[in-house]
Amino acid sequence: MQEDILAQIDSLPPLPQTVIYIEEFKQKEDKCPQELARIVAKDPLILSTLLKVSNSAMFGFKKKIETPQMAVSLLGVNFTISLAFGSAIKNLVETSLEPYGANADAFLDSATQAVMLSSRWVNTIDSSLKERLSLPVFLLEIGKFIISRILKEKNLIDAFYAEVKDSLNIAEVEKKYIGISTSFITAAIFEKWGLSESLIADIKYVDEPLHVDNQSLKISHIIHVVNQVCNIVAPFKEEAISEAVAYAQNVGLPSKELLDIIRVMQGQ
Repeated sequence: MQEDILAQIDSLPPLPQTVIYIEEFKQKEDKCPQELARIVAKDPLILSTLLKVSNSAMFGFKKKIETPQMAVSLLGVNFTISLAFGSAIKNLVETSLEPYGANADAFLDSATQAVMLSSRWVNTIDSSLKERLSLPVFLLEIGKFIISRILKEKNLIDAFYAEVKDSLNIAEVEKKYIGISTSFITAAIFEKWGLSESLIADIKYVDEPLHVDNQSLKISHIIHVVNQVCNIVAPFKEEAISEAVAYAQNVGLPSKELLDIIRVMQGQ
């Protein structure tokens, strides 16, 4: 990994205590929603994001969500964990996502859509993977904040965006400009923070599922497909959907079911 990327990762602050508490909570076999709500309530930024997302049009809850208890109850424990992680980490690494034509809200929106798509699709693959997939799907794109910083320092924002805005392979554009893609950077960030080895392994090779060192092939394939559809540059772009469906079919994942779920989400 290039020195400028390593320097950016090394400069990141440690994880806030709330995330450490959530990580400990995540390891418990019996996950009490009330306990998670109490943890989330201690962090104003995480709580604000949780309530904002809960009340977004994406979910369409009929009554306003005003407390962490209501949010956890309606969103579920696994999604709340992912959203809390994503919100806290976004606040630590946040910079402009201008090279991708996006901002922090777009990051949260695309990550939320990705979790919704993966949780529905994985029911047609292996429902036991739903809990495992939620966190890596939501956090995958964190590395783009580091890439954006580097592109800004090198005055490459406009040149990068000119290529990435119409690309169906964002990872290849990233590698062209900085020599590495998002999934590898996200994994390196989580290694620095000492997050679980299984989470790191599930994220690291998403951009290159067939990498010789990949020990999470099926997971990588699933997240790769979901990320093609819910990419931060142009989520649910028809060309990207076609690519994702074809990829799923090629690797033996249910492609018709994938397309059906995508069409339902587009209509919501």
